[in-house]
This record gives sequence, C-alpha cells and structure tokens, in this order.
Amino acid sequence: MSTLRAGFIGLGKMGRPMALNMLKAGFPLTVSNRSQGVVADVASHGATAAKTPAEVAANADLIALCLPMPAHVEEVVLGPNGVIEGIHPGAIVIDFSTIGPSTCRHVAERLAAKGAHYLDAPVSGGTTGAAAGTLTVMVGGDDASYATALPLLQSVGRKIVHAGPVGAGAVVKLMNQLLVAINLAGAAEAMVLGVKAGVDATLLYETIASATGNSFQLARNFPDLILKGNFDPMFSVNLLHKDVTLGVEVGREQRVRLLLSALVQQIFEEARDAGHGEEDIAAVIRPLEALSGTFVRAH
Repeated sequence: MSTLRAGFIGLGKMGRPMALNMLKAGFPLTVSNRSQGVVADVASHGATAAKTPAEVAANADLIALCLPMPAHVEEVVLGPNGVIEGIHPGAIVIDFSTIGPSTCRHVAERLAAKGAHYLDAPVSGGTTGAAAGTLTVMVGGDDASYATALPLLQSVGRKIVHAGPVGAGAVVKLMNQLLVAINLAGAAEAMVLGVKAGVDATLLYETIASATGNSFQLARNFPDLILKGNFDPMFSVNLLHKDVTLGVEVGREQRVRLLLSALVQQIFEEARDAGHGEEDIAAVIRPLEALSGTFVRAH
C-alpha cells in the first residue's frame, strides 16, 4: 500500500473507473462528487467518502480531478469549500480534466501561493481505457511533482508522457482532440457522399478500412455506432466541441491560423444546434445525413 494518500474529485464515466484503479493499486483514497450515489458506490470498494473538495484535500497528498469543463475545475479548486481551502503545503493536484493551458496556469499560480503544486494530466483512451488502466496521460508540471505523482499516474495509464511545464499536457491533449474532430468530420463527409452516390455503406466502410483512407476515427465511429444507428454517448458532441474550441483558442493565442480546426468547430456547432449535443461524437454525421437525405446505415 502506498504511503501517499490520494483523493479523487469527479467520479463520472472516466473518473469512477480511474478511482477504482487507484484503489486496486493500494492508494488510500478519499472521494467526492456532486452526485452522491457514485460516492457511495466507490466507497463500497474501499474509498472514504467526503462531502466537499476541501475535505478531500485535507485528507490527501495527491488530489486528482476529472471534470468536464474549465469552469468546473476553477469552482472545485478555487471556489467555496474548494480544494484550496483544505490543501496543505507540498500536496499536488493532478488534473485529469481536458481544459486550456491558461486555466491550468491560473490554477497552478493560486495553489502555489498555498505552497501546493499542480500537474495538468489530461488523458486519452476513453471509458474502455479508463476501466483497463491503459490510458495515455499527458502531463505538464515541474519535475519533482511529476516524479512524486508518477506511481499514481501509472495506476491509471499505460503511457505516461511528461510534456513540459504546467500547461504543456493540456496543449498535447488539445492537439489530439483537434485531429479527432477533423478526422471524424472528414470520414463523415466521405461516407455520406459515397452512399449518396450509390455505394453500399458496409462495403464502402470495409473497403476504406483496408485501404489508405483508414483511420482510428473511421474504426471507432462506423461499425458499431453510425452503421447501426447507435448514438448513445460514450464521449459527447458537446465535450469534443468544448475541446476543439479550447484548441482554437490556443491557435489564436499563438497566432497560428487554423482553417480546418475553425471549420470543424462550426461542424460540431451545427450538430449541437440540431439537438445532438448530448449524443456520441458519431452523431456529428447526422446533420449532413439529414441535409443530403442519405443515411449511412448497414442493411
């Protein structure tokens, strides 16, 4: 069992399995979440339940977060009953959320004033990787904090990358997300056009999947989701739209023109405006299907 006490705040689709893997690795764990049902569930596996983020921080040396939006991170860390009210000098906040580098640096500065440290550590691999403990973790922060937190990071991830100072992990994750969105939007257009032009959807998918047009997003989104008309959310349109928006903001800050990223941001806004925001990212194809009168489904 680790001598370092851990905490986890944000027990959603990603956070719950990550917290359970920390318990399996032997970390004493204190948890909190806005919805209390999942807190009781994780407590039944050996964690200690806490009512507030401040209470988690008071009982942990390593405080993990997994939250949907930048505003949630600021509220949980810096708001009333937040982590900053309970944290002790030397403790480390490990933020698995996907947020922008400017938010990471702001939170890190506020924690540093309390003698605490911050690592941005966004993850990739989805709920399957979270359950299996095989996530890719992209970390920004100082060397000493990274070394201290590494055993905890290894309990949830297979590939751990120290990308640089605070904010660097967030940048790597956002660049990944820009590519996710661009690749998915391109696959959606090609598949709709091919089916509209008279080719069977399954034949088209299987042929491209064995050719040079294949991609991870083609494989993720078509055989089990789009071709079956299944848009139940594993990772929602709203969340990827948030990530793309943050990535475009980085481009604006760095004065790098992002034509494809700006276009794909609008494509995901179109899906949100059409009522598909809470559906899986595969649903980004649905407005184009409706517009063309062509539905990419297996028969």
